[in-house]
Amino acid sequence: MNNEILDTEKSPIDYYPSKKMLSSMFNVGVSKKSIVTGFISRTDGMDVDKTIDNLEKIVKSNPSQSGLLSRTLSVSDLSNSLYDRFSNNPNSIYNWFIELKDGLDGTNTFFKTPKTSILRLPIELAQFIRIEYQDTSLSDRKLFNEYIFKAFKLEDGKTYFIKTGTFSSKFQFANAKCGEPREMGEYFQVINNFAMSVGAGQTIDICVREYIDDIEENPTIYNGMPLRTEFRTFVDFDTNTVYGTVPYWDPIVMKRALKLGLSDSMERDYAVYMNHEDKLMSEFNDNVSKVNHGIKDIIGNINLKGRYSIDVMKNGEDFYIIDMALMDESALVDILPEHPFK
Repeated sequence: MNNEILDTEKSPIDYYPSKKMLSSMFNVGVSKKSIVTGFISRTDGMDVDKTIDNLEKIVKSNPSQSGLLSRTLSVSDLSNSLYDRFSNNPNSIYNWFIELKDGLDGTNTFFKTPKTSILRLPIELAQFIRIEYQDTSLSDRKLFNEYIFKAFKLEDGKTYFIKTGTFSSKFQFANAKCGEPREMGEYFQVINNFAMSVGAGQTIDICVREYIDDIEENPTIYNGMPLRTEFRTFVDFDTNTVYGTVPYWDPIVMKRALKLGLSDSMERDYAVYMNHEDKLMSEFNDNVSKVNHGIKDIIGNINLKGRYSIDVMKNGEDFYIIDMALMDESALVDILPEHPFK
């Protein structure tokens, strides 16, 4: 099996275009300037606050419409009240990482976290990355690139893993793995555009992390993502309860997602997964008890409230906690009964 990273310049766009492709397609940009201090550059023209208020009233009387509210929040222009709302999103890494890190530092645990820097964007820039990449000017892209390079104290020649507060673009990994730090602002534009399109745009935060090289040399899917063994543990911080841990790359879920084979690269990802499934599940079964007990040992020291999912990535003998989200909004919770903590 050839596991080389796909060349999105030549391959079909199956998941989402890469930053490289978009920048080559839209290398002229528009003339309108969007980054202006004290100015929120509008794109949709609607009264955001009124629209959200009306949708919340609808959801109150008809909860089945909650999806429409969530999608609208994800794609809307920012207002001051929406900015404040997103700032309190418990799924954003800005609102749980420090508590997680403090909890790990205060516990004798084998879990690690990647070196992480998080930035809460001012409203002008948080709105800028909500504008479609092709609708932004070259001068604004350049300005944002410079801002990001300085704000995160990036270094030339280094590769970073980047994400928004709630979204990592794993389905187009070429956007998440950034080896062009002086163009990182544009990477964030593209990732956030993708996040908004799939309902994950409710954040004003961005994050830069160390890139953890795959020491196991696993095959890759999703345009370059190493297919490492991962775990998703569900917990209740209020009661210090570990409900259980499921395989992040659950066979039924993955086969259903990739088997459609809508393009050559999706068919390739399906074949890669099938060839690697036994290793993934073997490593999951060999280590799930260790992960469950390890999480049980640390949750009492993490100052968070409510029920969350906790994602763990295995890299050789190291186990990294890489993500968290509210349990009720997390995928794979439906298969938790098959993997209880015993």
